[in-house]
Amino acid sequence: MYLEAWKKICDRFEIEEEDYNAESFGETADKLSAYFEHLLRTDSSKLMNGLYRIDVKEDLVKEAFKEGSLSDIADALARLALRREWEKVKMRQQWSNK
Repeated sequence: MYLEAWKKICDRFEIEEEDYNAESFGETADKLSAYFEHLLRTDSSKLMNGLYRIDVKEDLVKEAFKEGSLSDIADALARLALRREWEKVKMRQQWSNK
C-alpha cells in the first residue's frame, strides 16, 4: 500500500519516478525526505502547497518544523505525507470493498 501512497505523492509533487520500487515504507520515506529537503532549500512554497493538497494537518506540519535541522524537518514531513496518503489509500480500499 505504501507504493500506492508513493505514486499519489509523485502525482501531487510532479516527481518523475515511474520505475521506483522500494522494499519498505522507511526506504520510501527516505527517498521522499531527500526530495523534501531539496524543496525546503529551493521551493518551500511548492512543498507547503503539496502538503496542503495532501491534507497533512497544519499542527503536525508546525510540529515537524520544530525538529531542528533541514534534514530532520524533511524526514518528519516526508513521513507525515506518506502516512496521510497511506491512510487515504486504506480508506478507499475499505469503501470499495463495501
